[in-house]
Amino acid sequence: MPSSALTVSASPTDDVLVDESWLFMRWDHEQGGIFAEWKAFATSEEFRGALTKAIEVIRDRRATWFVNDTRKLELITDEDQRWILQTWTPQAVAAGLKRIAIVIAHTGLSKMAVETMFKEQASARVESRTFDSLPDAMQWVARP
Repeated sequence: MPSSALTVSASPTDDVLVDESWLFMRWDHEQGGIFAEWKAFATSEEFRGALTKAIEVIRDRRATWFVNDTRKLELITDEDQRWILQTWTPQAVAAGLKRIAIVIAHTGLSKMAVETMFKEQASARVESRTFDSLPDAMQWVARP
């Protein structure tokens, strides 16, 4: 069950980009960004497809932020971690992404994977932070 209305509820002005059993992703018109909530395990194809969709939206709608709630994402494979660092992040930055906030679980494999990727991503041209709570992440990306 989502911890706040921000997780799954979309306002009438938001566009649902992905609504699958493993992911809910929406466009936030009010603040000009993307919100994703991973609901369960995603295959590598599903994972990369969703993040590729995010790049298209960043480019097409000039999104400047991306909140990625990974608390229920069970695993990010080593190959997918490398793909995020070597392919996805540079493409997202080139498309216009300025800030990414990742809400991470308190424990588990995805928490370790995200923390490892953040250490390796230090040189990226995107502001990035991890958060324990969704409201904190949303507040951070919305700041001027």
